[in-house]
Amino acid sequence: MKKLKFSYFQLTFGQAEAYLNPRATYERLKRYGYDAIEITPPKGRYGLGVKMESYLETHKKLKEEYQLEVSCINECWGEKWDPYSPVYKTLTEYKTAELAVSETKTSIDFAAELGAPFVTVAVAIHDLIGKENAEECTFVAVESLKRMSEYAALKNVKLVFEATNHLEMGKYVNTVSNHKKLIQLTGKDNIGIQIDWFHANFEELNAYEAVMDAGPLLWHMHFRDSNSLTPGYGTVDFKAVIRALKKTGYEGYCTIESAPMIPDSDTACRDGIDYLKFLERIAEYQLSDEFPNGYSL
Repeated sequence: MKKLKFSYFQLTFGQAEAYLNPRATYERLKRYGYDAIEITPPKGRYGLGVKMESYLETHKKLKEEYQLEVSCINECWGEKWDPYSPVYKTLTEYKTAELAVSETKTSIDFAAELGAPFVTVAVAIHDLIGKENAEECTFVAVESLKRMSEYAALKNVKLVFEATNHLEMGKYVNTVSNHKKLIQLTGKDNIGIQIDWFHANFEELNAYEAVMDAGPLLWHMHFRDSNSLTPGYGTVDFKAVIRALKKTGYEGYCTIESAPMIPDSDTACRDGIDYLKFLERIAEYQLSDEFPNGYSL
């Protein structure tokens, strides 16, 4: 069985480190055995005044120096209440979907320059969606995703569509199955699914089934526990998740995320990967011919 590849969502180490001292992240990830880093471009108040061009050059140098890949570019879409969101955008209304498309294009450019395979997109909603407007919202979302995917294809980048929970991003298309339906409506082959296990813990009936429902469209994941902390600190059944990944031959990154960093950045970073690698070892044994007898028949 192929070993899982591990990444860390850099912004969760805090804005100061992410934008003013990114070398600290690379050094930490290398020390604890990570394969890659996930990056959020410096937009709006998130970026602390750092320019995109200089930030791009910094990461080019650091990824080469530390021999880490860039697993994904994740622009923080931000909720209405998020004071650091550059400007609120969604995929479901004309007035905000246009902004979502244009902002995503700049993230696609950033990803292409860094050699990152994916850019994260999400639905989000501004006004409530119900039976009376669901068809129109779906039309806007599908057309927006088409435009994004067409631009991404020109840059040899793929999109990963993150299923989010209804409390943060609105009650519309919150499950893996419904994200798959939207992707199928686009008719595009460069849009996949990103499961964030914090969000999925709210919406999915079963972690194992969520992986199986996503199937070959599952290209990237955020490993964040039920309490938003590093894997192992909450109640998500990550052993079942990894067993499903091994059965399906998942080849994407497992990107760890913790918000906040409890008890501290180094501990959360180390515990997350150690825990998941331990579960990977168990899952491989559980799926082997030797389990549970200790020998092959």
